Formats: sequence, C-alpha cells, structure tokens
Amino acid sequence: MTLRRLLTATLLVASLTLTAQVHGQTTVPKTVDKPGERYFDFGAEPVRYIENDRLKVGFDLSIGGAIVYLEDKANKSGNMINSADWGRQIQLSYYSGPAPYVGPNGEQPSPSWAGLGWNPIQAGDCGGYGSRVLEFKKLDASSAFVRARPMLWPNSGVLAECLFECDYRLTANGFELTATIVNDRSDKTQYIGRSQETPAVYTNAPWYKLVTYIGDKPYENEPVTTIVDKADGKGWPWRNYYATEGWSALVNEQNYGIGVYQPNALQTSGGFHGGDGAKGQPLDSKHTATGYIAPLETTILDWNIKRSYKTIFIVGSLDEIRSTVYRLAQQNAVKRPNWVFDVDRQNWCYANTTDEGFPIKGALKINLLKDACARANSPNSFWKASDAPVLEIDLAITAADADAKPEDELEIIVTPISNAEFHDYPQWGDLNEQEKEFRAQTKPNVVAKEKIRVDGKRQTVRVPLDKIEGYQGAMKRLQIAFPAREGKATLYRVRFLEK
Repeated sequence: MTLRRLLTATLLVASLTLTAQVHGQTTVPKTVDKPGERYFDFGAEPVRYIENDRLKVGFDLSIGGAIVYLEDKANKSGNMINSADWGRQIQLSYYSGPAPYVGPNGEQPSPSWAGLGWNPIQAGDCGGYGSRVLEFKKLDASSAFVRARPMLWPNSGVLAECLFECDYRLTANGFELTATIVNDRSDKTQYIGRSQETPAVYTNAPWYKLVTYIGDKPYENEPVTTIVDKADGKGWPWRNYYATEGWSALVNEQNYGIGVYQPNALQTSGGFHGGDGAKGQPLDSKHTATGYIAPLETTILDWNIKRSYKTIFIVGSLDEIRSTVYRLAQQNAVKRPNWVFDVDRQNWCYANTTDEGFPIKGALKINLLKDACARANSPNSFWKASDAPVLEIDLAITAADADAKPEDELEIIVTPISNAEFHDYPQWGDLNEQEKEFRAQTKPNVVAKEKIRVDGKRQTVRVPLDKIEGYQGAMKRLQIAFPAREGKATLYRVRFLEK
C-alpha cells in the first residue's frame, strides 16, 4: 500500500489543507522522455551517497534524486527514511493551478488526485513514472547537486514544465537542503498562492513521536509539545499546527531522531500513518507505517518563477535538535518583520487580485479593482506587539479616477496569535470536544484605517498600532486592504518599528 498527500482546497489566505490517501504498490519506475532533453545515465546503481564521519545520505537518481537513505553511523541508526512509495522519501513537492490539471495532450488526472491541480513532485507520479535526473554532481565527499525534470503526480506520464534543483550539504549533525524550482510553463495564468511542502519528510516506524514547541514564548526554553505519541490514537489524519520556533522532530522512544528546521514556515503538517500498533516497531523503509513532517510555505508560483528555500535537517537527541535550532536562530531570528519587495514577494499572497508577475523589479505592482477590495496578505509569522508598536508601509497608489477622489484609505488588519494556535488539529474530519473548545478561543483582529494620497507618488504611511485596543501579546499575520477603485498599488516595503 502506498501513502501520498491528498490536498483539499480551502481558501484561507489562498492556501490549502494537506491530507492523504492510500494507493497501490510502487514497482520499478517507468520513464518518459522530453524530446531533445538529455538525461543522466546512472548505470546499474541508481542510489548515490555522500557521507562524513557521522552521517550517510543517499539519493535515488531513478526517481529525481529524492533522498531515500539517511543513517547516523555514529549511533548505528540504520536507515531512517521511508520509501514504501514515491510519495514518501525526503522530496520536493509544489502546488499551483489549475485544478484539475489536464496534460498538453489531453492527459486527464487520476480522479483520486484531480483536486491537487498542477503538482510536480521529485520522485514520480501516481502512474508509476519516475522523475528524470538531468544532472548529478558530487561536489565532494559531503555535498552533491541534483537537477531533475519532475513528473506531475496526479497525471500519468506527464513531465512538468519546470526543473528542480537540489543542493545537499552535510553538517556536523545533519544536512542542509537548498531547493529551487525553475518554472517554464506554457500556461501564463497567475494562480492563487498555495501551501508548498518545504519539503516533505517521511521516516520509518521507529521514529514515530512528533515533537515541536507550540506557544507564545519561542526561544525561551519553554517545555516542548508532543503532538503524536504512543497509544494516543493520533497521527492519522495528519495533524496541523503552528510551530512558533520553526522546527519539528520525529524521534524514537529514546527521544532520538531527525529534526526539520524551516524558520519561514511556521504552519506545519505532520503525524504518523500506520496506527498505534506500528509506532516504534522495527519496520523497514518498504513498510507502509511512516512518520511525516512538512513545513508549509504559502506562495505564488508564477509561470516563469525561479524560487529557492533552505531547510536544515538535524540528527540527534531531542535536546541536540532544539539546541542546534536555538544556535541557528540567533543568526536569523528577527524581533520585527521587515518585508522588502525589491526582488521577490517575500511569500506575500493576494485575495481578489493579482500583481504584474515575476520577476519582481523593486516593488509589488498590485492591480486594484473597481468592484472589490484588493488584499495583500503577509505570510504567517510571529512577533510580539511590545517589540513592534509602529507599522510603516511604503507605497504609491495610482487610480484611474484620482481627480475625482485624490484621497482614500487603507484598512490594516493584524491577526493575533490565540489559544487556537496552541493546539494541533486533524487535517480533516470531525473535531472532538476539546478541539472544538480550542478552535473557539480566537482573538479578534486588530483593525486600523489610515488616510492615503491617490496621486501616484511614493508615500510612507505610519500606523501607531500600540494605540489600538487589542494590539497586545503575540501577533501572527498582517493584511492590507486597498480601496475598491481601478488602478495600481505599488508596494515597496512593509515593516514594523520599535518607535
């Protein structure tokens, strides 16, 4: 039996909710060629390795270079990565429209997966076709580079109009993955931002316990949260939670395993498939029982975008995993969000509108609509109101009817972190009474309205948020609602200030 993520569209800041479904067994991958494209000849042995004194990592070049092997040699862990099907491994997975996606020659998606839309994944597709490696370079004993042409999971034998590039580098207690998608789609539609797995991680059954920190005091050594444990009946459906320190780990009974640190993706999906009886059992990589983690970044994938993210994997005890995260966070953690839109969107997405597309040249150029308020939504984040009392928005507004109304207003909406974030929830199905109670404990949004000029000239809007009732404690997300009038909003920068 195989396991693969089934995504069900939910328009919440134009994102998705991850779920999963069971399919049939994977065999030797079938292949399909793109005319004129030269593929890497991996010979008789498709799995290649990099290693150092402690770790050994293996990539399967018959399925796009997805990671199929991770061993902590010093602690005799054996292989930690599950490969019961091509929807597992450690691999890249991206999502965009349309849904359903029909291939260039009319190839229909499998009915089971049609709702996923355009979904290239690193290993292969649901029809048994493996993604094709174009280039593999072992840079040295502990680093490697893979470029691949992925398959579209929902469609059988359809190569994606994009490339995946993966740079793998071992560290003293783990490895770094720099992952890049390079799109060259013939469909130039700008689809809504969707949740991207950055990346998807599947472990073998011994590493069943899902641990993170959920709370409003990140990096203060507060007790960790165990989301999935033995005999708790949890893990499947996947759990959905807000990891405010940016990491999650799948560990065994001795609290040893693999941590995934992605500070730009606090919203996370994870769990264990296989039932309580399989948790912690010595089952190998071909068994269906598996742990799962996927940090989720919501972003727009333009037809021509080149976009990268970096995720750090940490192997060791739970204490080692968290202490490594704390050390890394000292280098990149910020008290106050500061989004500068000079070359990319910084994971901002839209409701009711689009922008001028990739590449971003100095600012976001957002289309304003006459009949609806265009909305720009920040990524999910974390900051304390006391550290960020003032909001500053650097923008220009041009409207077709500027002479008739030379001034207008922005609506600024800030979403606080509430008790609803301090609990994990199943990806679908009925909530139990405790989950319903937590879900109900949400704080109202903090709303401000500010006057703006409509003259096409650059201006800075300063919003004293600390003067507004409700702007206290921890905050999660910012939304800017533009006036409903035809024109253009040029958004250069959004930042919070100490004063």
